[in-house]
Amino acid sequence: MDRSASFNFPLTHTLCPLAVSLTCLLLALATESASGWLEYHRDHIVNGELWRLITAHLVHLGWGHLTMNLLGLWMVWGLLLNTLPSQRCGLILLLITLITSTALWFFSPQLVWYRGLSGALHGLLIWGLLKQMKQEPLLSVSLLIAVVGKIAWEQWQGPLPGSESMADGPVVVASHLYGALSGMLVWLIGSIRFPINRKTSD
Repeated sequence: MDRSASFNFPLTHTLCPLAVSLTCLLLALATESASGWLEYHRDHIVNGELWRLITAHLVHLGWGHLTMNLLGLWMVWGLLLNTLPSQRCGLILLLITLITSTALWFFSPQLVWYRGLSGALHGLLIWGLLKQMKQEPLLSVSLLIAVVGKIAWEQWQGPLPGSESMADGPVVVASHLYGALSGMLVWLIGSIRFPINRKTSD
């Protein structure tokens, strides 16, 4: 990876994070009832409101929560994903959000409601690190160890100190775990699919 180009964003490669950022900002300006209509809420999902599995990741607890997540999005993008075509980014993000929400549904049945992009960000980070493993093994392994350590700490001790006050509310650490696993799963699917496609085209 060219360090000098790490934060050089071609316009066509920023459409995805720009679209996500603008959508989150617009939803933050909407009424609380509108955000409540979009959040992950188990009782409403069971009644067929399946869009919440995706839109839950675009609404936030407050401006502090939104600011943290958007800063995280652009940091991940600048370090790892700035050469990713926007259409592929959208597909990867969609898959990660769906898998994360599905994992919350099946493996965290006690969770009633959820908002925020942080689970999907953990997924994007893991996907990006695995994608860059061959080009930047030292950086990728170092960051992977740090992320795995953070997630392990959260599962053992709960949210990192200060994170809930910065997020304006409770931090659902299970979403970070499921998001990271979702990113790994999406990367595995892609790494299997593309070699198969190359073999069939040879």
